[in-house]
Amino acid sequence: MPLLNRKLPFEVERFTINGRSLRGNPLNDPVERDVIVLERNVNDKTPALIGLAGFFGSSVSFLNRSYSSHDFFRALERISERKSSSFLIFLPDTMTSYFGNQYVNSTAVGNYEDFIVKDVLNFINSKYGRRKVGLFGKSSGGFGSYNLASRHPDVFDGFIDVSGDSGFEYCYLKDFPDTISKLEGTTIKKFIKHFNEKPRPDNSELGAMNTIAMAAFYSPNGMTGIGFDLPFSTKYHTFREDVWERWLEFDPLRNIEERIDNIREQKVILQVGKRDEFSINIGMKGMSSLLTKNKIKHEYREYDEGHFGIEYLYEDSIPSLLGALQA
Repeated sequence: MPLLNRKLPFEVERFTINGRSLRGNPLNDPVERDVIVLERNVNDKTPALIGLAGFFGSSVSFLNRSYSSHDFFRALERISERKSSSFLIFLPDTMTSYFGNQYVNSTAVGNYEDFIVKDVLNFINSKYGRRKVGLFGKSSGGFGSYNLASRHPDVFDGFIDVSGDSGFEYCYLKDFPDTISKLEGTTIKKFIKHFNEKPRPDNSELGAMNTIAMAAFYSPNGMTGIGFDLPFSTKYHTFREDVWERWLEFDPLRNIEERIDNIREQKVILQVGKRDEFSINIGMKGMSSLLTKNKIKHEYREYDEGHFGIEYLYEDSIPSLLGALQA
């Protein structure tokens, strides 16, 4: 069914797929999920690109229109101005009861890595036929794009990582004090209920919710009542090195050299604002340096930007990824 009445240089449709991988997820989040499909001049060689939303966002977030900066649709409109532009983009709904996604399998949240790699790919293959596949995303979506592509080189042919979570010491630790304060005298479940009911959570509450969600994805523990471990004690305020080490296993800055051979043949694009509010630029620059050290050809671009309102960066990276996958 058509989604928008506005005339666009590409088609926009919404489909519903059965996310079999999400069956029995501990949060009772929906199994059936929408996938928004954007297509222009599709042919047999057009790659399939899967867009992964940042935290606190999902597939419909890509459709948000901005009148103060170039949003994602404006980026695609500008890409469509290029001669013979052709793209096939899939935006799956990945929202969870923890307000976002890291696109990993977690016993505390659900099998969202499998959802992308199996369910979304099965939908693409069955409806549009097998073709080269790339990933793109910003923030948590950038992390997911790198993580999935580097773990599944047999499935993905390239990725765009825009300001993806990396250098965990630099981007996550600063939220821990606020999280400890927000959880003092309450429980995680009560805090989440408060967060859900508040019309506009403040920055410290957003940081605390993000920390809680990251723990659900990175350090699940079925032996606890909430289903995961925080990397600190809310009672004694002591840092839990054993839990933190589990988080670090997911850090792209730490695991990228272990996965070098997996991405050696992929198209790799890294983009970041050098004034990133979460210091993600430090981790991203480190990733690029390690790729260079290991002689991995890639694109790395820094912009005079922060973390937000930078969807226009796709005007550079999506055509580059499309071109590499069509070659």
